This record gives sequence, structure tokens and C-alpha cells, in this order.
Amino acid sequence: MPASVSLPSCVATRIRGSPFSQLTPRISHVSCSEVRGILCLSDTHNPLAQSARRDLVQQLDGAGFRVYDSADVGDYQLVLLLGGDGFLLESLHGLDFPSTPVLGVNFGSVGFLMNTKACLSGLLAALQEWRFRSEELLVLEAEAELEDGGTTVLRAVNDFVIERLTGQGLRLRLSVDGRFFNQFSGDGLVFATPAGSTAYNLAAGGPVLHPDMRGIVVTPLYPHRAAPFHSLEFPLVVPVTAKLQIEADDLPKRGLRLLADGRPLRRVTTIRIRDAGRRVRLLRLEEHRFIETLSRKFIGESETTSDGRPRGREGGS
Repeated sequence: MPASVSLPSCVATRIRGSPFSQLTPRISHVSCSEVRGILCLSDTHNPLAQSARRDLVQQLDGAGFRVYDSADVGDYQLVLLLGGDGFLLESLHGLDFPSTPVLGVNFGSVGFLMNTKACLSGLLAALQEWRFRSEELLVLEAEAELEDGGTTVLRAVNDFVIERLTGQGLRLRLSVDGRFFNQFSGDGLVFATPAGSTAYNLAAGGPVLHPDMRGIVVTPLYPHRAAPFHSLEFPLVVPVTAKLQIEADDLPKRGLRLLADGRPLRRVTTIRIRDAGRRVRLLRLEEHRFIETLSRKFIGESETTSDGRPRGREGGS
């Protein structure tokens, strides 16, 4: 079950019924002197995150910050999230991908987009002195045409995934910037942002993109290898300016669904994916380094010498 955001039911109704961006402060840059109000949310399914939020709210209140637990009440300049990566994604969707800076603290498993729980002991001082570096997350947009003739627009900060609905493999026509690229046959395709490149894309054999790179990764899912199908069998990285179109053949026999950060949309016929023109400003503590975090989270800790070399190689190669 997806992590849920601790918003009152009236707010959840407004999220579904109207553009939530109308409720979210839109600022692109802040400093410590400008942060007076903080929207602080925690995963309602995680008791540790809930307990940590209560303690943190007391500290923030005592330091003079105004803390809110609802997105439509008060004026806030920072979003503080306690949970896992799934909770962060759910919150970003609920807040309509705000430009208000977002600071996450990990109470989940991997927490690649979050700061560690250990930061809580010094978080108040970090906020007061604004000891953060920011990372801009790309937001993708997909316009999807449905079998019933309808059209809908979805957004994702991690990835869009096209996957089959039946036991039949998909037949997809993939075009890049208006030019035909591949007639794909297989289980589906992943379209990942740099932030999402360490998720399903990586599990499917796609590359990790550094957050400073502006690109979209297209990774095939179990392509048919038989020569008559000529399916894409390798990941492709395109610039963020690229416009991607995917058309499904042999419908409804080979039905598909589109997932936007895990949120499903069924019975899709054509999908157009592009940069949504939005960015989410994710805050990291100053000591955060992408390569070190990638190594720790996905390869595992290794013992090193004082100069950073693996232990046991001090004497040479």
C-alpha cells in the first residue's frame, strides 16, 4: 500500500477535485531568514516517523518557527517530510510538485532521495544557519490517449512505466522528436528522470544518471530477442528537450497501462512524454555527496584507508 500523507480529509478531497498548486506557495529561492513557516508531514503508516515529527515540532515551535500540518492553512516557505522515498513521491504528487523547497528525512528502507535520520539531532541548527545544498528534480509530463477516446495528462518525478495488461507482449511504435525510432515488442518500457534512474530503471538494467545531467532514460523491459521483431534491447538516454511518442498496436488484444510514479492508468493507446517545465527543489545537507550516497545505498559500505582507497590496496594495484 502506498504511503499516505497526513492531510485532513477535506484537503485530500481538494487535491482530487481542484489544482492543488493554488494552495501551495510558489517561491523559487529562499534563505534561512525567509523561512518562518514550515509544512511538516509524516507517513501515517510509520510510527517512528510520527513520533519523530512530534518531537521535531516541539523543537521548531520553541525556536520560533510556525509549523503546519495542513497544506491549505498558513504561509510556509519549506516542506519537511518524514518517511521513505515512497512517501516523498506521494507527497510531491499531493502538493502538485511544489517549487517550495522540500527537505526529506528517511524513515523507510532505501531513502535515496532523503536525508538520514541522524540529521535530526542537528536539523534545527542546520535550518537556522541554512546549511543545505539544493538539487533540482525534473518533472515529466505524459499526455495519454485512451481506448474510449478520452485524453488525460499525468506527471511524474521518478518515472513513467508502460507495461502489458495481458499475457500478450506489447507492440509499440517509439518515436523521438517526431522521427520513428523502433517498433518494440516486449513487456514494456521505462522512461526515467535522473532522480528515478536509481529505481525501476536501474533494476531493469538501465544506467544511473547523475542529478546534474539533464536527460531522460528509456529502458526496455524484457524485449523480444527474435530477429523478426527488431526490438530495442539497450537503454537510450535522450536530452530533456526530447519529445517522445509511444503508439500501441494490436489493441485491445495487447492492452497496456501507464504508471506515473506507480500510479496506474489503464487502456491507453498513445502516450506523448516531455519535460513538464517544472522543477522540485530538494534540499540535502551540505555534506551530502551523490557518488558517496550511491555507493553506500546500492553497493554497500566498504572499509577504506584515510585517503579513500579500499583497505588492503595501500601497497599498490
